[in-house]
Amino acid sequence: MAAMWAAARRNMAKPWAIALGLVVLGLVAWALFFRGDGDRAPYQTAEVDRGRITQVVSATGKLEPLVTVNVGSTVSGPVQAVEVDFNSTVRAGQVLARLDPETFRQRVVQAQAQVASARASLQQAQANRAQAAAEFQRYQRLSDEGFASDQLMLQQRTARDAADASVNAARASVAQAEAALAQARVDLERSIIRAPIDGVVVDRQVDPGQSVAASFQAPTLFLIAQDLSRLQANITVDEADIGNVREGLPVRFTVDAYPDQEFDGVVSQVRQQGVDTNGVVSYTVVVQADNPGRRLLPGMTANAEIVVAETQEVARLPNAALRFRPGDPALAARGQALTSGGAQQSGAGEARAQSTRGGRSGGQAVERIASQLDLSDAQRAQAQEAFRAAMTEAGPPPGQDAAPGERRAFMRRVRQDALARLESVLTDAQKARLQEMHSGAAEAEPQTRRAVVWVLRNGAPAPVGVTLGVADQSHTQIVSGLDAGDQVIIGGGPEGDARQRQQQQRGGPPGMRIRGA
Repeated sequence: MAAMWAAARRNMAKPWAIALGLVVLGLVAWALFFRGDGDRAPYQTAEVDRGRITQVVSATGKLEPLVTVNVGSTVSGPVQAVEVDFNSTVRAGQVLARLDPETFRQRVVQAQAQVASARASLQQAQANRAQAAAEFQRYQRLSDEGFASDQLMLQQRTARDAADASVNAARASVAQAEAALAQARVDLERSIIRAPIDGVVVDRQVDPGQSVAASFQAPTLFLIAQDLSRLQANITVDEADIGNVREGLPVRFTVDAYPDQEFDGVVSQVRQQGVDTNGVVSYTVVVQADNPGRRLLPGMTANAEIVVAETQEVARLPNAALRFRPGDPALAARGQALTSGGAQQSGAGEARAQSTRGGRSGGQAVERIASQLDLSDAQRAQAQEAFRAAMTEAGPPPGQDAAPGERRAFMRRVRQDALARLESVLTDAQKARLQEMHSGAAEAEPQTRRAVVWVLRNGAPAPVGVTLGVADQSHTQIVSGLDAGDQVIIGGGPEGDARQRQQQQRGGPPGMRIRGA
């Protein structure tokens, strides 16, 4: 009887459990389909930290020796012997190959015979001239005594002059024959191919028995690299990045042969001639680098990064924070107004802000000048006074809405005026350093830009205007506006309203998902 009662109680409890489960499922479905799953999505934040930022320009190029010489032959003939091979170290004047010299020797013998014949002709012409001169002198005495006619004297004079011309022609023939002999000897010497410089044979294109034909141009027989302890890479930089590249910038690069090892170089040349490839303009940048252990070989592809700017331990934020935009149109409008300068100060407030910005920039300039010129404490104070006077004379600096180029031009004028005021108290060494700075050797001024990022305040996003500096692939420097430890929004947040408006535009009821959307 008891067992029957327990079974009846279990059968009565099943409908209640089923009903409770249906209620829970209904609440979950209502939350998902009618409330929207994005409404309670939390904001994703990241902390503004401090660290290094390295801005680079990526490019590729082929490694080449600094100096490469094509060794060819200016004479033709069969190759008799090859004295060097690939990777042979050679010295200037060392024999690389020999052509068959027999033809050139015969030309030398023939030229020597022509010289001997020309010299004999010269001797004969000189003897004839001596005879003609003697005859002329004899007839000249007869003419003086009245025994020779004028016509006879004309004939003797003509014979003497003809003998002189024959001697001159014979001398020219001797010079021509001697020049032909010298040319034959040069060709004989050139049948021996010698190294023009010290270096390494990186390519050999000739073998014994091969015929060399130098009819119109000298064929290349060997390729010699002068010094493989240093190499250069001609890398191609896009026109969008070439404005940041200048001589002297450090370069880091890797090669596929040693993917885990990084090599260092420096930009030695920025060529001004652009190359148009299918409408894309690029420029050649020459990078020189040491070759430790001669592990790098000519022809390797260098995957280079030109270090345009690098900072040490500065405030930085993730780049994702610069891409975040809130879904609320009202919040987005606040950020847009801040970006376009809608919250600019006016009247005296703006003037005070400009003065503060100018003073801050002037102070930074004084610190840079003091560091570059190694100023003493007294000179540093005079530099501060010179910058204050230059700022006062220049007037208020451009506002935040001014173009970056206008602000840099203003600070450049102030800097030049202040340095002119300061020059009288500098030492000779400091003046020499200052001259180098005027000629462009000083460090370039960093470029900045304005942007808006979003931070969480009282659980809601708020726009903050910041000044940004150097950027790399993951972080951007914060010059002003935020400090290390601040939390910036990088994603997430309520998106239900935006999704509902999008669904309404598509024709669906608010709060419901549209299949296939």
